[in-house]
Amino acid sequence: MVYNKNKKHKMKKSNVNIKEINRLRSLFPSQILVRVHRSDAGDFCAEVTTFPGCFTEADTFSELIEMINDAVRTYFEIPRKYFSFMPEYLPPIKMAQDFNAFPVIEKTKELKFQNVNA
Repeated sequence: MVYNKNKKHKMKKSNVNIKEINRLRSLFPSQILVRVHRSDAGDFCAEVTTFPGCFTEADTFSELIEMINDAVRTYFEIPRKYFSFMPEYLPPIKMAQDFNAFPVIEKTKELKFQNVNA
């Protein structure tokens, strides 16, 4: 899966904030590897293998995308006030289709997530 870095600006930026935002953004790699598993019940579990111990789960594939981004922000301990400035990773449609995410048929598959703003 690949994720997108979207720039959102909700708070007023000062020179200090810009430096901190840039420092935090630099922590995010251009892509992440994620192992996704779908349970018999239909929910999803994901391990962000790029970051040891980074796991999340969700009821739907779209919710899983949100939860993976949240897990990565948590891994880097990004303060909530900077969330809107941080990159977001999105899987390419092709990979989601390869994984049969609409609907998912395979139980487990390892996918590569890319930072599209890198």
